[in-house]
Amino acid sequence: MARREFTKTVYAQIVKRALHPKDGICCEGCGLVLGAKPYHIDHTIPDALQIDKSRKLTADDGKLLGVECCHKPKTADDVAVIAEAKRREERHLGMKRKTQPIKSAPFARSEKPQRQAKAELPRRSLYRETQP
Repeated sequence: MARREFTKTVYAQIVKRALHPKDGICCEGCGLVLGAKPYHIDHTIPDALQIDKSRKLTADDGKLLGVECCHKPKTADDVAVIAEAKRREERHLGMKRKTQPIKSAPFARSEKPQRQAKAELPRRSLYRETQP
């Protein structure tokens, strides 16, 4: 199913909620005053992890996040969590089989080169007698 987007009225509610009377627009993730910096309205819980997608989105389902301070790191974390959830779902539904060993003959082993004959060293004595 496609990703659900916030309606204009819900979008406006989220922006009004993040609007500080003196400072202007603030990031709801870290509290940074954004001013003219870019921001995004992001789902609090990633939309790909929502089970019931028939429910309408409300202002509580979104946050206003600054692009540099909070949105990029949160998106990177969300992408990893969503990928893990999809892998688990595939494994649970049996869509992905476990890896099995290759059922073919292994490569032939190569012969090791012969050791070169070297002269033996004399044995070391364990004790030395010292003369005073």
